[in-house]
Amino acid sequence: MNRILSRIPALLLALACLAAFLPPALARDAAVAPALSARQQALMATVTGSAAHPRILQVRLDELHPTQPAIGYDQVYYKLGRYAAEEKHIADIAKPKKFADLCEANGQGDVLPGTANVAGATLTTPPPGYRCKAAVGSRPDDMKTVVIGPRGTVYLTDGHHTFSTLWDADGGRNHQLKVWVKVSDNFSALGEAAFWTRMRAENKVWLKNGRNQAITPQQLPSAIGLASLGDDPYRSLVYFTREIGYQPPDQATEFLEFYWADWLRRKPALDLARVDLLDPAAYASTILLAAQAMVALQPAEPVSGGKRAADLGALREIDHAAFDELTEDKGKLGYAIDYRKSLLRQ
Repeated sequence: MNRILSRIPALLLALACLAAFLPPALARDAAVAPALSARQQALMATVTGSAAHPRILQVRLDELHPTQPAIGYDQVYYKLGRYAAEEKHIADIAKPKKFADLCEANGQGDVLPGTANVAGATLTTPPPGYRCKAAVGSRPDDMKTVVIGPRGTVYLTDGHHTFSTLWDADGGRNHQLKVWVKVSDNFSALGEAAFWTRMRAENKVWLKNGRNQAITPQQLPSAIGLASLGDDPYRSLVYFTREIGYQPPDQATEFLEFYWADWLRRKPALDLARVDLLDPAAYASTILLAAQAMVALQPAEPVSGGKRAADLGALREIDHAAFDELTEDKGKLGYAIDYRKSLLRQ
């Protein structure tokens, strides 16, 4: 024992000398970075597939890290409002929307009728008979995408609204819900700075908050959900104009809706601070005005961030049938406003 103790100072001196030859950043990282878990190591080893045959991965919602700081709350409110309305007479709902949304997100198409309409059922504790139409990943075009970052961190690049809705559904009891996603890239071999440089270069991160102010990657929220992500009301406005004033083209650019939002917020006639978003008529009029501005653009006309109207899917004319469907009694807008009002009563 005395012989071992006598060697400790020499061992400490040797370690100190070794650290002296490490680059400062590497020495600092080695000193503070905790050991990688088995899960992190497995994620870092994930092999990406191709567009035709994507690699799919099962993750928990609380493993997902946002690549944008804000969402359109009213888009999430529409879903949560519809879920709540259906729950009141769930036995009469053949295909509950929340289970249909989960099936779709997992690339399984729709929920099978009559398999999920059970009172009190949650996404994490579904009815025993719950089934989707297809196997996981059968419809990859419907699935959301992630990038594997340094230390196996899973960054969500598409699906912030869908997964935030699932996160906040059922009274917020779904944070550990397991979902399936597509892995578009594995950049886990990069250092932190190089990773964010790559993400910017490939347009896989949106670094503007809900007030259109620039942020740094370090200011991105650490989790999805309404409590973590900020609200961008213009992003909600764009959601409601979909299929009325624009339709995302095939191979659409990442963050397409934010380019439209950036353009709309610069129009004085669409100052949302002056619109009563609890008034269905006022909100509907604003949506129509935004859609009219979209369809008035020429295909080659610039919109935002170097994107043209054609790049962002501007339609040539208003789809009035889609507008009527949006604003009807059981339309998306009504559910969103009713849910927003319910929050004021809490």
